[in-house]
Amino acid sequence: MANILLVILVTLALAYFLSEIFKRFGLPRVLGQVLAGIFLGIPVIKNYFFDANAVSVVAFLTNIGIILLFFFVGLETNLLQFRKNVRESAMISIFNTLVPFSLGFVASRALFHFDNLASLVIGISLSVSSQAISLDILDEAKMLKSKIANLMITAGTVDDIFELIAISLVLVIFHTAGFTGEGTVFSLLIDIGIFVVIVMILRVTLIPFALRAFERDNSQAILFMGALIIVLLMAYLSEIFGVSSLIGALVAGIIVRQTLISGDHRQPWRKNEISHLIHVISFGFLIPIFFVNVGLQTNIQSIFSNIWLALVLIFIDLFGTVGGTLLGVVLSKGTVKEGMIVGWGMAPKGDTELVIATLALNKSLITTDIYTAIVAVAIASTFIAPIVFKFLIRRHKTA
Repeated sequence: MANILLVILVTLALAYFLSEIFKRFGLPRVLGQVLAGIFLGIPVIKNYFFDANAVSVVAFLTNIGIILLFFFVGLETNLLQFRKNVRESAMISIFNTLVPFSLGFVASRALFHFDNLASLVIGISLSVSSQAISLDILDEAKMLKSKIANLMITAGTVDDIFELIAISLVLVIFHTAGFTGEGTVFSLLIDIGIFVVIVMILRVTLIPFALRAFERDNSQAILFMGALIIVLLMAYLSEIFGVSSLIGALVAGIIVRQTLISGDHRQPWRKNEISHLIHVISFGFLIPIFFVNVGLQTNIQSIFSNIWLALVLIFIDLFGTVGGTLLGVVLSKGTVKEGMIVGWGMAPKGDTELVIATLALNKSLITTDIYTAIVAVAIASTFIAPIVFKFLIRRHKTA
């Protein structure tokens, strides 16, 4: 029987070691964490460290990590940001989402003959983006207050909403997968309606009261415990009504944010405290385990046996996102140069994409081959896009 403490120790230590190596070369830490999982997934090593009990513990920690990640995303989702450059940002987001989604779906159906559900998962996985990596590069270049950074931030906010809609769509598909008949869909809609009503009631009653009670002691530990209680309550309720715990976690984050930054009891600094605490426990412990688990489930041999699938998806992901963003920028009266920079800045993947793929794999909507190809896309885009983006930023500054 594997020693769980040793498993967690080795997992975190290797994830940290490899992520630091990538960070030294100016590449995202997530690459090192995924590669740590791939290394631990080598059959000889995996059989030594991971028995059924260890795998279940890692899976449990991964699920908690994903819930806290979505709660954090909800906390950081600023719905008011739409008012800034809303037309240009919406135009960029529409095209950098629609182009790779459409190309991914069509290619999956026409070239590889996957079914509609698998093709839909692939399309959605290719359409999401993560600009956090590129914002770090802009910060290093002292360009966070530039027009390019502003475009990326506001377009990223709109992207976040599109991603929430996409994830909700995927989760509804997961819930109804394998079922047919109007009764099932109708009952799901009823459950969603009941959940929405409960959320609206909690928004104006229990959650504001609970937050005031939790912050009364002026203790970060109590505030963190209170945030966990709220997110786990919302996750549990959403799961009861078939909406998925992740949607509940997202909604919890959005409600907590809105409660703390508006209304009669505004305390925006408390939102920042909760975000900081959730960020520390999630990205310092649980999210690295999630990415290691992604690597553990990745079959490297499958990439080489399905190399054309991986290459086609990588091409669609990179050039679909860049091309869609460029089109959005040009149509909103921006320049080609700005479109190229913003496009490559929004090309990296690695968080939401892997969450969607992991959920789809667990629900048997996609095969291990498809999952591995999506992981290859995440690794390739997260490796290539920041390099090109950094090169374009340097040229832009010297021009």
